[in-house]
Amino acid sequence: MTPTLLMAIVACTDQKVDLGALQTSDDIVNACEQYEPEELTLDVVFPAQTGACPWEEGDNQGPADGLLTARVEQVETLELPTDAVICDMSFDFSGIVPDEIQVMVYDDHFFFTFNDIVLASSFSPAVDELAAEGDLHTWDWSRVVGFDYHSVGDGYDSYCLGEAGGSAECDIPATETPGEITMRFDEALVAQLSLSAIANARYDFAFVTTGDDDVDRDCKHEAFGFTVTVPYLQP
Repeated sequence: MTPTLLMAIVACTDQKVDLGALQTSDDIVNACEQYEPEELTLDVVFPAQTGACPWEEGDNQGPADGLLTARVEQVETLELPTDAVICDMSFDFSGIVPDEIQVMVYDDHFFFTFNDIVLASSFSPAVDELAAEGDLHTWDWSRVVGFDYHSVGDGYDSYCLGEAGGSAECDIPATETPGEITMRFDEALVAQLSLSAIANARYDFAFVTTGDDDVDRDCKHEAFGFTVTVPYLQP
């Protein structure tokens, strides 16, 4: 399902940014300050995942207690102009239905990504196993499949990109526990993600749910949606 455009462009400018001049995240921050970004607000919805884990399908393993054995990956693409330079992303997780607070429930764990960069996860020990460039961890199932929950016990933390350095804030409910979810990332951090988007010419959010061996509960989540407001420059 493709995200639906909710709000038309609210600002425009005849000035054009030179993509070739954007070599670092600081270049993007400076360009976004120099030019007047256009702005879109988009809906992103991941439908409820209600089926059992696809154990032994593709590169998923067979069910095994306490291990990351299978996952389901859902991908939604932002409808942005080709070569758009993202200046910021502002998330609203209050729900896409007006006046209805969204409650998030999942099992066992989830990984939320933008262009394969992990933005948030319920299970930070697995994120630590992923390849990283600086603070950016790249989602790769082959790096975490078979991870043993028992090796870290119950005292693990959730993961939020940039939170340790004070450039992000996330509220993530615990597994199997209904709760609200929120995320905020500062401008400099979003500029790093924008460089990735420019290099790969894509703007994909993904929501990955995992399981170990419970047919009735694992790899499942309720419908999860949010709006994202994206100021951007167009070359």
